[in-house]
Amino acid sequence: MQTTIHDRGGLRRAVEIVLSYSELAPYFERAYAEVQKDLQLEGFRKGKVPIEIIKARYGAHIEQEALGDIASEAFRTAAQEHALDVVGTPVLVELERTADRGARVVVECDIMPDITLVPYEQIELVKPIRSITEADIDEELENIRLRNAELVPAEQITDLMYVVKLKFAPVDPETNAPLVGGKEQDFFLDDDHMDPQLREELLNLRKGDTFVYRTRHTSDEHRTHAHEHIYHVTVVDVQRVVLPELTEEFIASLTNGRLSTEEQLRSELRRVLEQEWEKQVNSYLRERLVDTMVELHEFDVPESLIRTMAEEFATDTLERNKEDKRLQQIPRQQLVEYFLPQAESAVRWQLIADTILRQEDIRLTEERLAALAERYGVDTVQLKMVLEQKPSLRNRLLTDALFDFLFARVRIVERPYEEIKAELEGEG
Repeated sequence: MQTTIHDRGGLRRAVEIVLSYSELAPYFERAYAEVQKDLQLEGFRKGKVPIEIIKARYGAHIEQEALGDIASEAFRTAAQEHALDVVGTPVLVELERTADRGARVVVECDIMPDITLVPYEQIELVKPIRSITEADIDEELENIRLRNAELVPAEQITDLMYVVKLKFAPVDPETNAPLVGGKEQDFFLDDDHMDPQLREELLNLRKGDTFVYRTRHTSDEHRTHAHEHIYHVTVVDVQRVVLPELTEEFIASLTNGRLSTEEQLRSELRRVLEQEWEKQVNSYLRERLVDTMVELHEFDVPESLIRTMAEEFATDTLERNKEDKRLQQIPRQQLVEYFLPQAESAVRWQLIADTILRQEDIRLTEERLAALAERYGVDTVQLKMVLEQKPSLRNRLLTDALFDFLFARVRIVERPYEEIKAELEGEG
C-alpha cells in the first residue's frame, strides 16, 4: 500500500492510497464468499453456486461494493501509520480502479489542531455568594399559595388579586368603530409582566365594561417606523384569586404529610432554595469557565466540524419548535449560517476539552466509578454495564470529571451577589 499525504491548507489533509490487486484480492474473496452464502441460482442449491460463476456474473459489482469498506480500512491504517490525529468524519472523494486492477483511493479529513493549554492557575473566575433570606422564603411561600389559589367568580375588579378574561377587537382607524371578531386572553393583574397601562385601565371595572386600549411601539419594534395599535376591549369575565391559608392541613397536603407547621415548611424551603442557588452557581461557573477557555486559546478550527455542529443546532432548534410556523419557514441554510458563530465556540471548547482529557489522562477511574455507584445505589459492575449501553451517560460523567479537575486548579474569587448582580444580569 502506497500512501501520500497532501496538505489542502489549514487543517485539511488528503490521504491518497494506492493498493495493488494482490492487496485487494483477500477482501474480494471474502466479499464473494459472503454473497455465495445467500445466493440461489437455477440449477444450484442456496449457498452452492460456484465462485467462478459468481465472479463472471456479478464480479464487477461485488468488487465495487467491497472497495468502499476497503477504502475505510486502508484510510484507518494510513492515518495510524502517519500519526494523523483525525477529527470529524473523513470524506471519500475519489475511488477508482487502476490499470493493473488495483485501486486508487483519496480520502479528505481534518486533523486535530495544535493546542497549547494556558496554565490553569492563570484562569480566574468570580463566584457569586449569597444567603437565602427570610424575604426569599416569603416570596417562595407566596408563589406556592398562588399556585394553589382558588378562583372565585366576581363582578368587579377591586385590587390586583384578580384574573380577568379580556376580548380585544381592533378599531377601524377610519371610523373608530371596533371591527367584528377579536381574540380573548386571560390576565392576572399581579403579574410583573403585565402592561402597567392595561392594569391601570382595569382597576374598578366590572364584568361587561369596555374601554379603548392603545399600545405604542417604537420604530425598532416589528416595523420600520413608530406606530400604535388601538383596541376596543371588553371585560368578558372576572375571577377573584383567593390564596389558601398556611394551615397545618394545607401544609400536610402540600408535602404529602411530611410537614405540618409553617416553621417546618420555611425550613424546608430554605434548604430547597439553597440547593437551587448552588446549582445555578455551578452552572454559571461552568459557562464562565468554558467561555474563558475559548477566549484564551487561539487555534485553527476545522470548518467541517463547525458546519456539522451548526447543522445539529439547526436541526435541534427546528425539532424543539415544531409549532413555530415563522421559524419553520426560514430556509434551513439561513438557519445554519445563523448558528455558525455559536457552533465555532462549541467546537473550540470541544477540542480544548479533548486536549485536556488526553494530556491530563482524565478517565473514569475505578475509584470514581465506585463513588458514583455508591451515590446511585448500584454496584460498580452494574454501573459499568449501564455506561457501555449509554455512551451519552459516560460522556456526561467524563465531562463532570473534567470540570472537577479544572475547578480544583483555576482561581475562584468569591464576591457578594449583590455587588455583581447588575453585571451578571447584563451577561444573561
